[in-house]
Amino acid sequence: MTKFILHGGNSDRKTIDNDKFFLEVANSANKEKVNILCIYFARPEHRWDDSFQEDKLAFLNLEIGKSFDIEMASLDTGIFRTQINWADIVYIQGGRKGCLKEKLLELENFQELIQNKVVVGISAGANILAKYYYSNVANEIREGLGVLPIKTFCHYNEENALEIEKLESYKEKLPICRIPEEKYMIFEI
Repeated sequence: MTKFILHGGNSDRKTIDNDKFFLEVANSANKEKVNILCIYFARPEHRWDDSFQEDKLAFLNLEIGKSFDIEMASLDTGIFRTQINWADIVYIQGGRKGCLKEKLLELENFQELIQNKVVVGISAGANILAKYYYSNVANEIREGLGVLPIKTFCHYNEENALEIEKLESYKEKLPICRIPEEKYMIFEI
């Protein structure tokens, strides 16, 4: 069974909700030593190192009796595939102006590679896992990879009623996941 944890965005804020999120992610791997692969392809490459250090600290500062081996995803497709196989948790950060969809499509069998793992998607990382999603940056509906048969709206708030209506009526009828910033949803399939 694969566990998906979808976060609405801004996981770097120091809040109680984000603390709960990191605990949920870390505790989802039923192991003492957990391998985490951090993917930052949704962001410009010059931001990857800082983002990696922030996320790494968030996990290493958890006091839950687990140890973590944390790697940053490689742009090299062969190495990236090996890293996914190694990982217990595939952690896909959000962003914009990156190459996330293109890099995941290069793998061809991404959906098979993530089976029986914990897959975390934050903002754009959550959207890419859905069949369709609302892009807050482009203000339009886009197609994700369809790993999950849902439509997502990250960074959701109650002012997004019109956008939600558009997403509801877009193509086939699928559940809509409205995920506010700092909140998360869990799916197991």
